[in-house]
Amino acid sequence: MDSPPLRIIIVGAGIVGLSLSIMLRKAGHHVEIYEKSKFSQEVGVAIAMGPNAMRGLLSLGLDPKKAGAVDHLQVGGVSVFKMENSITGKNLEETYGMPYYFFHRVDLHNELKKLATEPSLNAEERPVEIHLGSPVISCAPEEASITLKDGRTIQGDLIIGADGVNSTIRRFVLGQEIDPQPSGLVIYRSVIPFEKVANNPIFTWITKLPEAITYVRARDPKDKHYLLVYPCREGKLLNMAGAHPDKRTDKQETKNISSPSSTEEWLETFSDFAPRYLEFIKLTTNVTIWPFLIWDELPTWTNKQACILGDAAHAMFPTLAQGAAQGIEDAIALGTLLPRGTPNNRETVAARLKLFESLRKPRASKVQTLSNRPGRGLPRANLGECAHIVELKSRNNSVGPVVEGELEEWLYGYDAAEEARKALDSELLLHLAKL
Repeated sequence: MDSPPLRIIIVGAGIVGLSLSIMLRKAGHHVEIYEKSKFSQEVGVAIAMGPNAMRGLLSLGLDPKKAGAVDHLQVGGVSVFKMENSITGKNLEETYGMPYYFFHRVDLHNELKKLATEPSLNAEERPVEIHLGSPVISCAPEEASITLKDGRTIQGDLIIGADGVNSTIRRFVLGQEIDPQPSGLVIYRSVIPFEKVANNPIFTWITKLPEAITYVRARDPKDKHYLLVYPCREGKLLNMAGAHPDKRTDKQETKNISSPSSTEEWLETFSDFAPRYLEFIKLTTNVTIWPFLIWDELPTWTNKQACILGDAAHAMFPTLAQGAAQGIEDAIALGTLLPRGTPNNRETVAARLKLFESLRKPRASKVQTLSNRPGRGLPRANLGECAHIVELKSRNNSVGPVVEGELEEWLYGYDAAEEARKALDSELLLHLAKL
């Protein structure tokens, strides 16, 4: 007799939580998501998804065109004063069988929400139930239950915390509160309509490579001011980011919460940059500022019938553009480890969560270590350091703004579903051998 579907409670309806819910829905499980936000006024900026993430997203049924994807092919390197060598990227789709796309977060989120909640022709793939405006205040890992702010207790077979860098579930999985360290760096964020720059000759540094990531930095390598520009929403919007040392003296942020800022403040902070870049900053609206926080590797991701994944488990600097990508890998891996017919008992669920951690934690932690170096005042990893941290054979590697060499293959060639299938097969064979 087949085991009944698992009742799975996911906390957090972001990109990672939705991706996981789609995987679990396809496996016939009963999935509910509890999300504190009401998503009544969704805003956001752009997000990059490399081949390792796209491998997972496409397997979920995502249509990149419907999500407004822009294909990324190049990185442009720029100094404050003049254009430097523009680096033509590999055709990653030819190399790894998957593209590198830019999305607007809201567009990608909306498409994933549809895949999670729209009716299926397969009656066993029941739509995911998303409960908005439902903040979770506690979790009982051993009982697989959560308590909402309104006092209700929700019971499941397992609890999954996909509730981001300010996770509630993390505290109950770890049994303690762990705070990040301020890095002293912050970042301005905004989006600009492409039509505002399209016909202005002062912006040819953008318009001549409209599908590129453009990286603008100071000549002095010790100067931590830089701009990053790349397209999203079918090329109709430009994502604009400006990283810099935090000059605010009133507080040291330890929560990853954005604050409103202004175009004027951005211009003042980057006043040493050349006029063409300042003119670009003048086009920004609804500017926000985010703190860059340093998270160390957590001691565990699992506790009895509960686990965390994505930013809740391994928040990282955007150095490699792998924060969301590693979360997508987590979602694909965990979904693969909980296929249709997974025995519905506590021992199996706890064992699968431990298997998930043993598979994903080493890789995500290495990406986190490489990504977080700038926040620790360290230079981007050099060739030997990349090889040591990631245990590569070759020393011919580099990190950001271009990822090259064996490190590129290690990042982008990874197949989360295939690795999870192999891990599950090995676990099942080991179990049979013990019978």
